[in-house]
Amino acid sequence: MAQVPQITSANQIPAIGDTIDYDNANSFGFDEAGSGGVVDVLWDYQTLSSTGAISFWYEDPAGTVEAANFPTATVAMANTVLSNGYEYFETTANSIARLGYTDPANASLYYTPGWDRYQFPLDPGVSNNQTYTGWMTSLGAGEDSVTIAQGNYQSTPDAYGTVVLPPAVFGGTPEYFDDVIRVHTVETFQIILWLFGTPAIIINVTDDYYFWFDEETQEPILIFGTTTDDAGGAPQTVLRYQPVAGTGTVPAGVSVATAQKLSVYPNPTTELVNIEIPEGVTSATVNFSNLIGETILSEKVGAGVNQQQLDVSELPAGIYNVVLSTRNESYTTKLVVR
Repeated sequence: MAQVPQITSANQIPAIGDTIDYDNANSFGFDEAGSGGVVDVLWDYQTLSSTGAISFWYEDPAGTVEAANFPTATVAMANTVLSNGYEYFETTANSIARLGYTDPANASLYYTPGWDRYQFPLDPGVSNNQTYTGWMTSLGAGEDSVTIAQGNYQSTPDAYGTVVLPPAVFGGTPEYFDDVIRVHTVETFQIILWLFGTPAIIINVTDDYYFWFDEETQEPILIFGTTTDDAGGAPQTVLRYQPVAGTGTVPAGVSVATAQKLSVYPNPTTELVNIEIPEGVTSATVNFSNLIGETILSEKVGAGVNQQQLDVSELPAGIYNVVLSTRNESYTTKLVVR
């Protein structure tokens, strides 16, 4: 049985002067579950393509405009999107607490009190639950104000395994990161606009994210999630990864050909679909998932079968990711159901 990994604080606590670079990626068809079981998962994302870069860097909070409003902050984080704005954190030997943020072009946010964004070590199955309240400018405090209520942040390391990312150097080989822990976080809170002491507008916000941590790399190597627009608009999706070198080796038991093309027909289909089983495959599982990663249909493939026919007439019309997974390899394609 493989040893369960653990992510310690050794390389995770940010310090003044640190810079983290990410590439944004198109999230179409992204499957956060990956192949494999709950443990020893293979998350094969080597085909992600960059849609633009974003950098985060940490500064001395004493040199920022709102330093007086965050007296316990140890680092202030800026990025290439939040122009002249900062997020403020208080770090300890094993935690990163979020205190709030400032945005000169919009409203600033102050948590009362701050809450732990991450606690280390990260152990699969050990959850962290935080509650908080807060307030926002520019209306300030009093009967006319904007407050943050019923804030809850639950962080659960829910799986571990290997992540495969695109080459850090153009034309290179995919980057493998082993002993990775995935952390699922769900944050909910209310933004309440008070006028004359009465709640005039209430916006319910939900952030649902997955973070993949590697022991040797600061900050998550991969981030995927959705967030409710603070103004009540449609949810927004974020997918980004760090373009850094991985282990440089293919983990034992994992084939280099982890994402070969799968043949399915007819495509599009309305009722039945035939799946060609690659030669040499003796036992496998076929999973159909929708474009937000939910597994809709799953079937086992027995030994000696070279073709599997499935009835998909009960599936809603749409585009599905079809993944045939063996112990060491996976074969993928897309299927259109009408």
